Amino acid sequence: MFLDEDSLREHWKHVAGSDAVRFKSQMNSTVPLVNTVQGFYDFTSNTLYCPKWNFEVCGHELHHAALGQFHASD
Repeated sequence: MFLDEDSLREHWKHVAGSDAVRFKSQMNSTVPLVNTVQGFYDFTSNTLYCPKWNFEVCGHELHHAALGQFHASD
Protein backbone atom coordinates (compact mmCIF):
# COMPACT_ATOMS: atom_id res chain seq x y z
CA MET A 1 0.00 0.00 0.00
CA PHE A 2 1.42 3.38 -0.95
CA LEU A 3 1.18 6.06 1.75
CA ASP A 4 2.46 9.58 2.19
CA GLU A 5 5.04 10.12 4.96
CA ASP A 6 2.58 11.31 7.63
CA SER A 7 0.08 8.52 6.94
CA LEU A 8 2.89 5.95 6.98
CA ARG A 9 4.05 7.12 10.42
CA GLU A 10 0.48 7.17 11.78
CA HIS A 11 -0.20 3.66 10.48
CA TRP A 12 3.11 2.40 11.95
CA LYS A 13 2.09 3.77 15.36
CA HIS A 14 -1.29 2.04 15.05
CA VAL A 15 0.20 -1.33 13.98
CA ALA A 16 3.42 -1.39 16.03
CA GLY A 17 2.31 0.64 19.04
CA SER A 18 5.48 2.76 18.99
CA ASP A 19 6.56 6.05 17.46
CA ALA A 20 7.90 6.02 13.91
CA VAL A 21 10.68 8.45 14.86
CA ARG A 22 13.14 7.48 17.60
CA PHE A 23 16.21 9.18 18.96
CA LYS A 24 19.11 6.94 19.98
CA SER A 25 22.42 7.82 21.54
CA GLN A 26 25.59 6.87 19.74
CA MET A 27 28.68 5.54 21.44
CA ASN A 28 31.43 8.17 21.80
CA SER A 29 29.20 10.98 20.49
CA THR A 30 26.91 13.58 21.96
CA VAL A 31 24.94 13.84 18.72
CA PRO A 32 21.79 11.69 18.80
CA LEU A 33 21.01 9.31 15.96
CA VAL A 34 17.50 9.68 14.51
CA ASN A 35 15.80 6.50 13.32
CA THR A 36 12.69 7.01 11.18
CA VAL A 37 10.42 4.32 9.78
CA GLN A 38 10.58 4.67 5.99
CA GLY A 39 8.24 1.77 5.26
CA PHE A 40 7.29 -1.55 6.78
CA TYR A 41 5.80 -4.97 6.17
CA ASP A 42 2.85 -5.91 8.37
CA PHE A 43 3.19 -9.66 8.95
CA THR A 44 -0.33 -9.94 10.42
CA SER A 45 -2.07 -8.62 7.29
CA ASN A 46 0.65 -9.55 4.75
CA THR A 47 0.74 -5.94 3.55
CA LEU A 48 3.67 -3.78 2.40
CA TYR A 49 3.51 -0.12 3.39
CA CYS A 50 5.90 2.19 1.58
CA PRO A 51 6.08 5.60 -0.09
CA LYS A 52 5.07 5.76 -3.74
CA TRP A 53 8.00 5.74 -6.21
CA ASN A 54 10.55 4.84 -3.53
CA PHE A 55 11.67 1.55 -5.01
CA GLU A 56 14.55 1.12 -2.57
CA VAL A 57 12.24 1.18 0.46
CA CYS A 58 9.55 -0.92 -1.23
CA GLY A 59 12.15 -3.48 -2.31
CA HIS A 60 13.57 -3.62 1.20
CA GLU A 61 10.12 -4.28 2.64
CA LEU A 62 9.49 -6.92 -0.03
CA HIS A 63 12.56 -8.75 1.29
CA HIS A 64 10.92 -8.78 4.73
CA ALA A 65 7.80 -10.25 3.17
CA ALA A 66 9.80 -13.02 1.51
CA LEU A 67 12.57 -13.63 4.07
CA GLY A 68 11.05 -12.56 7.40
CA GLN A 69 12.22 -10.19 10.10
CA PHE A 70 15.98 -9.67 9.98
CA HIS A 71 16.55 -6.39 11.84
CA ALA A 72 17.82 -6.51 15.41
CA SER A 73 15.13 -5.60 17.93
CA ASP A 74 15.82 -2.46 19.94
